Amino acid sequence: MDCQRGRWGFSMRGYYIQLADQGRNAAWRYLVGILITIFVWMAGSVLFALPIFIGLIQPESPFGLTLMLLPFGLLLAGSLMAVRLLHQRPIATLIGPLGRISWPQVWRGFILFFLLAAIATIVEALLHPGRYSLNPSFVVTLPSLLVGLVLIPIQTSAEEVFFRGYLLQGLGRLTQNWLLLSVANGILFTLPHLSNPEAEGQPWLAALNWFAAGAFLTLVTLRSGSLNLALGIHAAFNLFAFGVAGYPNAALPLFSLFKASTLDARFALGSFLICCVVAHWLLFRWRGIMAEPSYR
Repeated sequence: MDCQRGRWGFSMRGYYIQLADQGRNAAWRYLVGILITIFVWMAGSVLFALPIFIGLIQPESPFGLTLMLLPFGLLLAGSLMAVRLLHQRPIATLIGPLGRISWPQVWRGFILFFLLAAIATIVEALLHPGRYSLNPSFVVTLPSLLVGLVLIPIQTSAEEVFFRGYLLQGLGRLTQNWLLLSVANGILFTLPHLSNPEAEGQPWLAALNWFAAGAFLTLVTLRSGSLNLALGIHAAFNLFAFGVAGYPNAALPLFSLFKASTLDARFALGSFLICCVVAHWLLFRWRGIMAEPSYR
């Protein structure tokens, strides 16, 4: 692979998006793959959640939480099958040129963003005394929390493989511009989240938060040359909100050790953007932490 350096580091197309060149990339293949994957994901979500909707199972129960998270396994399976069967290329090309997950990079992204999320939460608690308190139901819901700790990484990995993997490599057939790719992927990542409870009341702030997350994770994937850092960062963000400091009316029931009395969407967006800037600087600028790209 040929790769040229530019202002933003290594070529945005080389070493990740260019991996799709190994397969068959006709537009109809991407269209069919995306539609089938989304249909299976959404149909599975409705089917699995049906016992919860009709009141047979409580969403706070371990089984209820399992039913809410299992459809993401269908999203993951659909993405992998589309790449293998429709595009006829190795599944590992969705991860990076190494053909495997680099766990040191995954953990690097996870630990960094988990710490940044913790710092942001501490700052919010200091600025708004009394907003956070211990969750009195934490011990009671511990079995459900353990289920989530196992299944949420599957959920975040499925979203990364589909949005920052399959969709990003598909969009890379249309443009090589890192900014356009980040914006487009951020928009696509926002759309399925608009039905989440967090969008009620302040939909624009919630949408901007999801857009920022999608765009940032896209930039990280392009700059690092693989999906590894994005896998870790996304898992850290969701697991922190799920198990450490959560808020009411979230997409998943509240199981975290600490709970916020309200969701401050403005602070959430502002602190997230600051975390993204700091994470980007630490990963790609400060003393060359990412000086060796992931494809080596």
